[in-house]
Amino acid sequence: MHLKYDGEDARKVKEVMDKEKLSWRSFVDRGAIAEKWKPPGTPTFYIIDPKGVIRHKWAGAPGEKAIATALEKLIQEAEREAKKPAE
Repeated sequence: MHLKYDGEDARKVKEVMDKEKLSWRSFVDRGAIAEKWKPPGTPTFYIIDPKGVIRHKWAGAPGEKAIATALEKLIQEAEREAKKPAE
C-alpha cells in the first residue's frame, strides 16, 4: 500500500504507478488517513498481515533486506497457519 499525503496530485501518482507497473493500492490523502495512522515522518513503511494488523513499521527507508526479511517471516507464518487443521 502507498499513502501520499504531501499534496501530490492523484493523477500524477497514477501516472507513476502505471509507468512503473506498481500493483499495490495507493491513496492520495488530504489528511484523514494520516491523522488516523499518525506516521512519524516520510517515508514510513508498514507491513500489514492478512488480518489487517500492522506487523512492522519503519520511519525512514529500512532498506530492501529489512523489508524482504519481514515479508518472508510473515509469508512463512501464513503458510504454517494455512496448513493447520480447521477447528
